[in-house]
Amino acid sequence: MSIEIKKNIDLAPLTTLRVGGKADFLIEARSQEELKEALEFARKNKLKIFILAGGSNVLINDEGWRGLVIRIKLDKISLEGEKIICEAGANLAKLVNFSIEQNLTGLEWAAGIPGTVGGAIRGNAGAFGGEMKDSVVKVNFIDLSKEKAELEELSGEDCQFGYRDSVFKRSGNLIIVSVELILSQGEEVKSLMMAQDFIRKRAANQPVGFSAGSFFKNPTVTDLEIIEKFEHDQEKKIRGDRLPAGWFIQDLGLKGKKIGGAQVSEKHANFIINTGQAKAEDFIILSSFLKQKVRDSFGVQLEEEVSQIGF
Repeated sequence: MSIEIKKNIDLAPLTTLRVGGKADFLIEARSQEELKEALEFARKNKLKIFILAGGSNVLINDEGWRGLVIRIKLDKISLEGEKIICEAGANLAKLVNFSIEQNLTGLEWAAGIPGTVGGAIRGNAGAFGGEMKDSVVKVNFIDLSKEKAELEELSGEDCQFGYRDSVFKRSGNLIIVSVELILSQGEEVKSLMMAQDFIRKRAANQPVGFSAGSFFKNPTVTDLEIIEKFEHDQEKKIRGDRLPAGWFIQDLGLKGKKIGGAQVSEKHANFIINTGQAKAEDFIILSSFLKQKVRDSFGVQLEEEVSQIGF
């Protein structure tokens, strides 16, 4: 095999949360051929596979991963007319910058979001009214459930995108390889100003340090009393049918709540940060505590946005 197979690799430094144990094996795939070689190695050795993208939005067990971790490093981006062809391992910031340089608009909302394009597609990342699904035309992927690793494709509609969700997130067997995006003609200067504005807003509202990003999904709420309370407290109308998960936690006075090395951010209540020596168990216990408090007080069930790996 031409690929390098690493053994007993610490996964914590490969995540934005800096939490997690060791992987039995790790391979970095920088081409489709290397990805197929990695999958063949796993098949021959009967290893479970975990695809690690940019390392954000994941919480890895302290015991690590018994099997093979594949880091998707395919990161080429090209332009075909107004369509962008982007490999899954490309940094999301790189894609945003590329689109702006090409005078294309539609991805400015993603400026400042960490992680890779593949991870953003898998979780249908979104902010400020925009989502990945708005631009996706086609996704190329490999289906692990099939004996031979062949490239397949799904249209944007068939990706079954939902709120922070897609067929790729629900399946577990589908590895995103590349995506085709359609954007609109724009102006570089205007798009750059929009992107910089979104970055400033993130910096003003989100904590620095080690975190996985937004920990909980924003829940759907139909209780008019809760909605009225939110609108009164925040002096703004609810957008759609979801309320910010952080608002519930903040309203209960739980900013700063700490268990072990995991702490609810004082700056944004939907961020749980690693204060330095946190264990995955600390995040699990704190998450359960927060969910119970919100459920008991509001009758609302919070759901993790962060993927829990190896539990």
